[in-house]
Amino acid sequence: RVVTSHRWHASELGTRATAVAAWAVLLSGALSARAADPPLPALPCFDWFMAPAPPQHGTDLNGIVLPDVCFNQTGSTPSLHVFVIGDWGGILYEESTMPVPADKRSSKFPFFQRPFVAGVDDSAQLRVAKAMRDRAAQNAPDYILNMGDNFYWGGVEAQCGAPMWQHVQTGQWTWIFENVYKGPGIDGKQWLGVLGNHDYGGYAFTSAWDQAISYTWGGPSSTGRWVTPAQYWMAKVHYPDFSVDYFFLDTNVFTTFPPDHDSGHNICGDKHNKIGASCGIMGPQSLEDCPSWFQKLWAAQVVWMERNLARSTAQWQIAVTHFPPTWGHDHWQNWTHDFGVDLILTGHKHLQEVWRPTDVTNTLSPTAVVISGGGGGITSEGLPDAEGQDDQYGFFDLTLSRKAIKIEAISHGGHLRSTTMVQPRTATRQEDRGSLFDEYV
Repeated sequence: RVVTSHRWHASELGTRATAVAAWAVLLSGALSARAADPPLPALPCFDWFMAPAPPQHGTDLNGIVLPDVCFNQTGSTPSLHVFVIGDWGGILYEESTMPVPADKRSSKFPFFQRPFVAGVDDSAQLRVAKAMRDRAAQNAPDYILNMGDNFYWGGVEAQCGAPMWQHVQTGQWTWIFENVYKGPGIDGKQWLGVLGNHDYGGYAFTSAWDQAISYTWGGPSSTGRWVTPAQYWMAKVHYPDFSVDYFFLDTNVFTTFPPDHDSGHNICGDKHNKIGASCGIMGPQSLEDCPSWFQKLWAAQVVWMERNLARSTAQWQIAVTHFPPTWGHDHWQNWTHDFGVDLILTGHKHLQEVWRPTDVTNTLSPTAVVISGGGGGITSEGLPDAEGQDDQYGFFDLTLSRKAIKIEAISHGGHLRSTTMVQPRTATRQEDRGSLFDEYV
């Protein structure tokens, strides 16, 4: 049975905790209803992304579609802003509580070697966070989209395989996330995200990548705004006269190779994974299992992506992932051309870049691509400017509307670096676009 959404603001029920409880009660009734039952009350639609109860494993909720979310439905002045950031989580050295970027511009990385810019390369994450706070004072986002690589060099510094309700304390969540991204306009705003290759350890898959999923359900230092309930997942956001379908994808298969492949970016390599490496029943269960585990994950996502794109009724379809679409390009061509994906948000490359709809080099045109890998968790690929007049570190501010999305690139110095306008594109494949909710109710 399809249950009609009633777009309530969480404040109508007093607190978000009450709102979550009310939604759960209504949903449980919807799922147990029979055809002969009287009409059900409408499911409320809040301005808060709600995950179900924590599962046992980090893979258990893969493919989940979260309940619809609604913003600006109560007569308040619309915000319609969304911030985009990736590759942001730096390193804590010794007893310090101030994160600094992982240094990839040294002689250890000849391809990226460049001079050090004091006051920028040693505080890039904090500079970008300040620019976000300053921007939020005028353009407070409704939520923040996170492209992954949450903690350098190797993700949460623990072992994978713990239950989702068990939170490992490493200090990283407190000092690199919660205490950095705060202030008016940022406080209480949810971060919706995916995992990057460094969340999988960079070159050791047994890093606690599943803790980046587990934090969705809190932890000792949590402010309750982290939302990454699975490796891949989906959410629909309603605004007064349009809606957005977000598809969150795990593209880390593109940095997995056979164990004997000697690469600093091989998650499955035998050079850095210990003998007997395993994440338990969740997987990967062994070094030999690792490449095929990621390949199966990607294959499942391809099927899931096309099924849900075909059913999308939103005005906008936006993909969020870590790797830019130069990886997996054939799939992205299909999803943009056949299914009309309008915007692809990514990270991984340590800079700020936009593939505009009209760029002759944009092979997915008129779909736009954003690369927001300059969040400051690692030093940038190019030389930054001391005043922030560059596209090396920063974030993006999206302004959403029914007819267009405005993409503004904001540097670590708070400077507006570029503005790009994106219009919805039409899918060439017109299949059944019934409600996503039909499948689950």
